[in-house]
Parts: sequence; structure tokens; C-alpha cells
Amino acid sequence: MGALVSVVIPNLHSPVIGDVLSALLAQAGDVSGQMEVWVVGQDRYGQVKPGERVHTLTTAQPVPPAKARNLGAAAAQGDTLIFLDSDCVPQPGWLAAMLDAAARWAGAGAISGAMLPAGDTFVMHCGQVARFHEHLHLNSPGQRRTLASFSLLVPRPVWEATGGFDERFKFAAGEDLDFSVRVALQGYPLYFEPRATVHHRPKRASWSAMWQHDFRSGTQGIVVRRRYADYYQTPGWARVPWAWVLLSPAIALARTVQIYAGTPCLWLYWRCGLWVFFSKLAWCWGAASGLRRQPVESASGSNM
Repeated sequence: MGALVSVVIPNLHSPVIGDVLSALLAQAGDVSGQMEVWVVGQDRYGQVKPGERVHTLTTAQPVPPAKARNLGAAAAQGDTLIFLDSDCVPQPGWLAAMLDAAARWAGAGAISGAMLPAGDTFVMHCGQVARFHEHLHLNSPGQRRTLASFSLLVPRPVWEATGGFDERFKFAAGEDLDFSVRVALQGYPLYFEPRATVHHRPKRASWSAMWQHDFRSGTQGIVVRRRYADYYQTPGWARVPWAWVLLSPAIALARTVQIYAGTPCLWLYWRCGLWVFFSKLAWCWGAASGLRRQPVESASGSNM
């Protein structure tokens, strides 16, 4: 019998968690051993039904994804942990591709799956291109410097060595970058597997909601870039709030061009280009706001 695989899903009232679980359980046969699923958080829609494979940890208060993942990993029994977001519906073959990648890259510290560029609406589609261009299935497999946590495999020994996600990140932004950098700094390589695809179905269905999310991503993303300045080769000016505001149009334009030039076939989605620019603009303004708040610089410990 093969090893136990534990899938941990942080959930805060996702309206599509039922679809996520259905798609996931349909792939249970792709595991050579056994699979258990831990759903952590709150479920006002009552879509999570505990069963033979599905376990729940209901928190008294809403908790951020970083804490929910840590709680789930602590309760899970598997030697292989896979973190899956509650708004990411795994496509057929997702689980098999994740496990095949783990076997192929046996020394990996973490392996990230991929997202489809499609969204339920044009707004969501543009959000996919803007925020997850590095993690779309259009990209080639291989080693990466950072990974995202929407679909992330982590061997148990690596998880224990790094101490899990930093719970000081109170929103769903930045905590995955922080975790993957800590894994890399421990000497473990990071890999991306584009065959392990999910369909992202977030609740952010308006331009204003996406702007707010990208702004918030900037407030927390800059924490990671300051904390690991050597790893990111963060320039000195990036520590100055007003520099991000002043340079934001140029940075956003340069990043937009870089994103489209560096991702194969992304030009098929040229209509999203304007939003990619505004997304990066929002991130820059968020970075300025995060710097003004003087975030904690320490990289030690996940539960500080």
C-alpha cells in the first residue's frame, strides 16, 4: 500500500467548495495508497459533508489561509501534504500529475500546480492573466524561485523543517511567497508542474474587487521583498514608499510588457492587457501603503 496523501483546503464560506470536493474525490483512484481531505475554516453554505475521506476543522472565528493551512497540516496524517484553495476546482488528472511530479522531482521542497487562464467572466479572466501569469498552464515545467499556494505539494519533512506558513500574513496574499522562499533558503528546489491544472473560481467578480485585492497583495508582497531582500535582490529605492507611487506607471507598464513577452501564447489574451497594467499599478500603490505601515522584517518562525 502506498503512502497516505493529505489534501488540506482552507475554506472561508466558499460558494464553490462543493464543486472542489466533488472534483477532488473523483480523483481518489489516482492515489496508489490512500487520500484524506481536511477542510479547515467555516462553511456557511453547508457544502462540506464529512465522510470516509473528508474531515472538517471548524474554527470559532474566521482565520486567514496561512493559519487554516497550518491547522490542517497539524491534523493531517499524510507524509505528503497538498494544499488546495477552496475556489480552485481540480481538473481531471490534477492529482495524478501532482504525484507524478513529486516522484519525478524526488528532492523537491515544494511543487506548484497550474491554473487555466479562463474565468467565469471576462473580469475574472483578466484577473487570471494579471495575477497568475507565472502559474498558467501555458508555461513550461521546471524549477522556479517562488511558488503559489493555490495548488501546492509539500513533503512532510520539508513542512516540519520550515515551520509552515507565517500566520502574521492576515490575508490571502504574500504568505505563499514567504513560505516558498524559506523552503528555497533551506536548500530545497522548487518546481512548477503545468499538467496539474485547476479552474480558479474566486468571488472577486468586479473590477473594484480585483483592484482592492491587488492593492492588498502589494501591501503584503512588499513585506516579503523586504524580508528577503538578498534573495529578491530588492533595490534600495524599493524601501521608500513615495518611490513606488512616483514610479508606479513606469513599473506597471514595464511589467505588463515583460509579462506578455515572457509567457508563451499569452498574446492570445491581449484584451486583458489594460487590466494587467492596472493590476500592477494597484500592487505598486499597495506596496507604498505597506511600507508606510512599517511591517515586521523578521523571517523567523511561522506563528509569530
